[in-house]
Amino acid sequence: MKHEKRYFLFACLGAIIGGSALHFLYTALPNPLTALIAPVNESVWEHLKLLYYPTLLAAYLLSQCTMERQRLWSGFLLAVLAMPLFLVGVYYLLVCGFGVEGLLADIGLYVFTMAGGFALAYAIYRKGVDVRTTGVLLMLVIFYGAFLVVFSFAAPHFGIFLPPQ
Repeated sequence: MKHEKRYFLFACLGAIIGGSALHFLYTALPNPLTALIAPVNESVWEHLKLLYYPTLLAAYLLSQCTMERQRLWSGFLLAVLAMPLFLVGVYYLLVCGFGVEGLLADIGLYVFTMAGGFALAYAIYRKGVDVRTTGVLLMLVIFYGAFLVVFSFAAPHFGIFLPPQ
């Protein structure tokens, strides 16, 4: 893929913008179909959809520009699994550990997480990491996506699944 860094950068920016727009989709069109891909409330769990769907769409679009699709997907699948762990960990560290909360902190953390995820995907793509794990990563990403959907309709009543008071 010629100009790969540039493509990854534009894909990252597009995913950030797309995720930001996705944030308001359920409010604008509240129905079960939009609930599948957009946050239905302000819980941390629901906001993980803003990482999941835009990143997978960006990976798909980038995969159309390269012959090294499996390497690209290995990087993005790992990033899709790593980003929510990073975001949730840092979010609760900021809120519970340092008392930092607010819209600006949330947006900054989202942008930083997306940028870090795309940097991870790019590094794996460039390095040519062993792609034999792609199938396992794909299964984990599918399970994670299924949990995002299921818990939108039947969320447990604790912690990460509850909107802030």
